[in-house]
Order: sequence, then C-alpha cells, then structure tokens
Amino acid sequence: MKISKTYNILPGSKIRMLKYLLLIGVLGQMLMSVSPCESIALTLEECVELALKNNPDLQKQQMNQQFAHSDLVEKKSQNFGRIDAVASYTHYNQPRTLIPMTPAIISQDPLAVPTTEDFFVSGVMYEAPLFTGFARKRTVEIAALQEEMAGVALELSREQLIYNVKTLYVNILSLQTQEEAQIAYIKALQRLYDDITHELKLGKKARIDQLKAAADLENAGARKAQIASSLTIIKATLASLLNIDLLADFHNIPIHIEPVESGESGYEEQIRELQRYRSAQLEIEKNEKLIEKSKASLYPQISFNAFYGQNFGPNDDGNPNKDDWRHEEVWQAGLNLKWNIFDFGRRSSSLQKANIAKQQSLRERLKTELELKRALIEAVSKIDTAIIEYNSVKAELAMTRETESIEQVRFNMGAGDLNDLLQAKARNQLALSRSINAGYSYKNARFYLDYLLEDGEAK
Repeated sequence: MKISKTYNILPGSKIRMLKYLLLIGVLGQMLMSVSPCESIALTLEECVELALKNNPDLQKQQMNQQFAHSDLVEKKSQNFGRIDAVASYTHYNQPRTLIPMTPAIISQDPLAVPTTEDFFVSGVMYEAPLFTGFARKRTVEIAALQEEMAGVALELSREQLIYNVKTLYVNILSLQTQEEAQIAYIKALQRLYDDITHELKLGKKARIDQLKAAADLENAGARKAQIASSLTIIKATLASLLNIDLLADFHNIPIHIEPVESGESGYEEQIRELQRYRSAQLEIEKNEKLIEKSKASLYPQISFNAFYGQNFGPNDDGNPNKDDWRHEEVWQAGLNLKWNIFDFGRRSSSLQKANIAKQQSLRERLKTELELKRALIEAVSKIDTAIIEYNSVKAELAMTRETESIEQVRFNMGAGDLNDLLQAKARNQLALSRSINAGYSYKNARFYLDYLLEDGEAK
C-alpha cells in the first residue's frame, strides 16, 4: 500500500501577508502590555501612596501651608517699612514758588525766583513704623502661629485621608469576599433547584419543593445584586480619593487577630502629644497674642518718613523768565507721633472680644481632650468586641457547615425536609458572611485606633 502525503503550498504573497499579520499581532500584544489603562493589582500601601500624591483636598491643605508661610514673610517685611516712587501734577489759579522761600533767598535776586501755575513733583518716599506698642511684633508672632497651625492641619488631613483609604480598601475586600461566597451559594442553590426539578419530572418531589428552592434562589440573587451595588459605590468613593478613573484589583490583607496590649489602654499621657491637642493649644496661644495686640493701641504710635525729589514747572506769565522750565531739589525727613487718648470705648470692646476668644479656645481645648479620651476608649472597646465577634462567628461557622452537611445527606436519602435543608444553607451562608465581616471589622477597628493616635502613616 502506498501512502501519499499532500502538502498545501501557499503562494509567496500569502506567506508575506501571514508574516505581516503575525507581526501586527505581536505589536498589539506589546501595546496591550504597556497600556496605561491596564488593570493591575494594588496593595493597600500603593493606594495610600496614590492618595497622598493625588488627592485634591490634601493638595489644597498643602497650599494653605504655603499661603501661611507667605503671609508670615509679608508680615515680617512690613517691619522694614516701604519705599514708593511718587509723582503728582497740580494746576493753581495763582503762581506758586517751586520751594518754600526765605527772605534771604528772595533778597538775593527777587526776579530770578521761579514761580509756576503748573506744579510737577516727582521723587522717592520712605516710610517705616518705629514704635507701634508692639503691635507689629505681635502680628508677626500670630502669623508664625498660623503657619504652624497650617502644618498641623496638613498632618491631620493626611491621617484622615490615610484612614479613609484604609477603611474603604478593607470594605472593598470584605464585599468582594462576600460576593464570591454569595456566588458559590447561588451555584449550590441552583444545583439543588436543578436536582429538585429533575426529581419533580420523575415524580419523586412535589411542586412546592421546587417553588421553595426557586424562592431562595431569587432571594440569593437579590442579595448578590445588593453586594455588587455597594461594591460599585465604595470603589467609586475610593477612586475619588485617589483621583484616578480606573480602579485596579486589590491584594488581600492577612488578618491576624491580636488583642489590645495592656499598655495601649492608658493614653492619657499621649493625648497632649497629639496634633489635635496641639492644634487646640496653638489656638489658645494665638488668642493670647491677639489680646496683647489689642493692648498696643494704649501706647503712642511713632513712625518715620523721608522724601527726596524734584519740584519743577514752567514759569508763569507774570515771571520775567516766562515759560522757562525750572526745577528745585527737595528732601525732608521727619518723625510722627500719634497717641489716641479717647476712642469712646472702642479699645476696651476690642480687648474684651479678644479675652472672650481666649476663653472659648480654652473650652475648645478641654473639649478636644475629653473627646480624644472618649474616642480612644471607644476604639479599644471596638477592637475587643471585634475579637469576641470573630472568635464566636468562627465557631458558629464550623457548626453551621456541619449542620448543612448533615441536612444535605438527610435530604438526599429522603429522610429530611427541604425546609430544614434550606434553613441550614441560609444559616451557614449568614455565618460565613458574618465571619467575613468580623475579620475585616477587626482591621477597621485597628485602623481607627491608629488614626486616633496619629500612627496611620507610620503603620
């Protein structure tokens, strides 16, 4: 027997076309591999880094700090006074001399004295405060405190952003895990429904059993839709914090349950080192400076001014040297003193307002301290509760799984009721959902404690 092989020989043009197609395919794969829209898995640390880099609210806080620094520089520069270039033009109905004249000057050559109706002035003026009752000094000190307060506000905003990103990230992981468990639950219910439908055709099951399985299947599908909706909303919220359009996948976070250490419950000494407390303290110091600034109006105000320039203009019609432009050098320096002796109660009212503002800031500091104490107790309590809930639901989950397995065997053997099986499955699914929530709730409770202690960025 002769076995022949047939080979299909392609023309040269087709071979070249195949090469081009292959090259295009390879290039397409390369472009896809470097596409900026490709979804890659993000770790929690990467999300925090993106938020600190891209979040517009945080960028606004950074600008506030820059603004406060610029304001401080401005206040300091005002202590050195200001130099202005000045110029003016005035038309008079009667001639004026370019500079004040003394009898000695006039007696030398009365006809040579320049007079003009169009008076021009140009020169340089310098003004500086010499003594303001320490108001300028207090203004600079207040600006320095405001710069420090802006820095504290920036640090607190960073901690708030980090906490929000971490909790959203953990909530997304929780919902994703619940969604996966719900999908598996729906698949199990679907298999049960299919088995009952098959046995219904064989006459082994009743129509009521099929309806019960179908109802539970519909309920499970609705629950999955709710989880998917919540997941979409939280992802959109996290994307807005990161200032990105496309959210990638997320890495799971290992959950290690650790009870609160004995030393972690005594935070009274740490409270006064926190930035929130520092912010309240800075507000008190600022109001104290405002009180001192209000008292500055009780002192005299002394300033220095100097001018150097030229007065010039054309001689008037009555001058022997008509239309002849003349100019005279002028300079002067002087001290000015102003002391307010009575202002109908304005200063006392201003001082009273400053004192009230200080008292308010003292109350605000106390409120901040009490709120921090309450929040720290709450955070520790949440951690303890999350640990108890986690251990409890783990034990419950093990029992509901065993119960479901027993009910499934009884139902398959015809010794169990469908209601018992469906209830066992539902209880197991609920326990699984609670177990997922408990683990991630513990993580959120830890994140909350870190946020209160302002350790979120460090951890």
